Amino acid sequence: MDFKLLLLTAYVCGASAFRNAFDTDLYESVIDDVQCREQLDYLGNSSLGLRFLDASAKIPSGIVSGNINDLGDYYQCLAIDQTESAMQFQGKYCTVIMPMDQAPIQIPEWPDIPDLNITLPENITWPELPEWPTPDSEFMMNLEKMIQLQKFSRTLAGVGREESVANENAEGRIFPMLISTFGSTLAFCIPKVCSTRQAVDFIQQRLIFLNFTYNEYYCRLPNDKPFAPADYTAFAIFGVIAILLVLSTAYDLSCVFYLETEPNPLYRCFSVYTNTRRFLTFNSPPGALECVDGIRAISMAWVVVGHTYSMTLLGFLHNAPDILLWMRQFSSTWVNAAPITVDTFFLLSGILAVYSTIGKISRSRFIRSIHLFYINRLLRMFPLLAAVILLQASVLNHVSDGPFWQNTAQATENCRKYWWSALLHVQNYVNTLNLCLAQTWYLSVDMQLYYVCPIIMFWMFGSRKLAWVAVAFILLVSLVLSSVISFMNDFSAALVHPGRMGEFQDYIRVYYINTLTRAPPFFVGMVYGYMLHTWRDQKIRIAKINVYLLWILSLLMMSFCIFTIYPVMQLDHDAQTFDNFLNAYMRAIWACALGWLIFACVKGYGGPINWLLSLRMWKLPARLSFAMYLIHLPLIMVANSSWLKTHYFTNGETMYRFMSDFLLTFLAAFVLCIAIDAPFSTLQKFLLGGKKKAPRPQKTESKQVIYDNEDVIKTSL
Repeated sequence: MDFKLLLLTAYVCGASAFRNAFDTDLYESVIDDVQCREQLDYLGNSSLGLRFLDASAKIPSGIVSGNINDLGDYYQCLAIDQTESAMQFQGKYCTVIMPMDQAPIQIPEWPDIPDLNITLPENITWPELPEWPTPDSEFMMNLEKMIQLQKFSRTLAGVGREESVANENAEGRIFPMLISTFGSTLAFCIPKVCSTRQAVDFIQQRLIFLNFTYNEYYCRLPNDKPFAPADYTAFAIFGVIAILLVLSTAYDLSCVFYLETEPNPLYRCFSVYTNTRRFLTFNSPPGALECVDGIRAISMAWVVVGHTYSMTLLGFLHNAPDILLWMRQFSSTWVNAAPITVDTFFLLSGILAVYSTIGKISRSRFIRSIHLFYINRLLRMFPLLAAVILLQASVLNHVSDGPFWQNTAQATENCRKYWWSALLHVQNYVNTLNLCLAQTWYLSVDMQLYYVCPIIMFWMFGSRKLAWVAVAFILLVSLVLSSVISFMNDFSAALVHPGRMGEFQDYIRVYYINTLTRAPPFFVGMVYGYMLHTWRDQKIRIAKINVYLLWILSLLMMSFCIFTIYPVMQLDHDAQTFDNFLNAYMRAIWACALGWLIFACVKGYGGPINWLLSLRMWKLPARLSFAMYLIHLPLIMVANSSWLKTHYFTNGETMYRFMSDFLLTFLAAFVLCIAIDAPFSTLQKFLLGGKKKAPRPQKTESKQVIYDNEDVIKTSL
């Protein structure tokens, strides 16, 4: 099993006919107008009709607080399968969108009764039906907030207000999700042979007070997720890997515990026993940046928190106005500032690109082996990235279900069609609205910066003056480009601004995933990487007063980057120049401040901060962080897609979900690292390094640590 096989199977997956995550042909093939009319007439006079009615939407609770959706009972509806009067009744779960601008309900006139020989008194008056109450100001305010959030969901999905619901499954989505459209989403449990319109119209004709206009949305049936080429590819690849894990582990255990002989390194590269022992053994070679492990682990947890909160917006919310209020509170600042963690990883990537290379080989050897510089990077990322893409394109679509499953289904479709752009690290420019694994835009940007950095590193092997000129020049160029793009487009400095949701799509495409605007932290990292190389294994003497001043300045800069998000998130914030300044320079400011923290910790001026960040407890989550970054968002999406009712948002409940999301991500990442990353990392060494292992044990270990530091620091929000 080698990398070529993985690449070949990935190609077969993409080259095969593209199929939707749902079997749309099934929905059309089951419709029969004649049988539908017969079944609807029968249900109108049968107790079986109560089961269909009970699984359908009712008047939603919490309308005043913004809940205008009712999703019925998904599993109860799909479980209906009963034969009566020679007709087979099966449930089909369908949803409709009831627009907010409904016409007033028409009260029918009292019917004439000409056939009855009754004389009524002339002065009789029929009782007047009560008028609909006028909504109070609180209700209207909550309704407006809820519509704002719906606008944001549609903007995320790339759907304009003028588009019909039928077109909302078209391409052009930034993130896969189930959008909350401009109206009330109601679920109906109807016979499988009926179309949504035929069934709902039948109900409205018999309930004279139920005369609303609506648009058809989507329907679901049992077993409507067909197996696609991606599924068969996943079963084949993961099946082969499972067999190799079993055989290699059995061989390794028999050699170690029974035959008491040294196992063949190649035969045991898939051994769970050996890989787990190695993975849980933490040896720090000389020159390792110990504090980086703590930074990576804490930052990864911050990312999962941010995505746990943000993914809440992608479903049907029970209290949408509370979300918009929460976003503007000071206590929410630490969550709103979570996107800054991406710049932490750009900084670390720039530091390690320089620190792990300069001083270890000569310039001429670096030039001759530049292809290995790129190949090592690509191959170290490829197995885990390809595995998670294949999981998203296949297995994850079948592990659960629910009325929110359109989120995961759209993610599955994106990976089945655009897997290649994720593996080639170009999707931040090629298909920005159809990302396979939405968070992997970061890998594309980071890899593109990694392509460029050897041009700067070429000047770092010789004169220090030329090195400083080169790195200062590229940093200045990146700041200029970021400034030009920021001041030309006038975006908000907040990723999700409650009052400027309409510009979100352009903000993501033009600024957020643009390599030119995200480059400054990476080149700041190259500056610090060269500083760490210059004073490698040297004690630097800095006056205490200067150390205190630098720490104060660093903490103030980080606080500025975090807490400035609070005034920016307010609805009355209109300081566009300030927003442009933040977009242009805030990320570089954060990188400069965090870079000093790393430099101070490495050079002995970190004090308790260095002690905290260098604790051994961070080493395992730090090693897992690349796998956690890849798998956490698909797992959160699967969990959220399995919700059966509208979701009531609270801080406590969301933090509880974060704990479960983080633990599940941690365990899944551990399995991926042992079953995928560790074996293929060993194979990579055999392919590129041969069997040279005895003469250079320290150097091999050091190189492994550096690769881990480089490749696990990938994340996005």
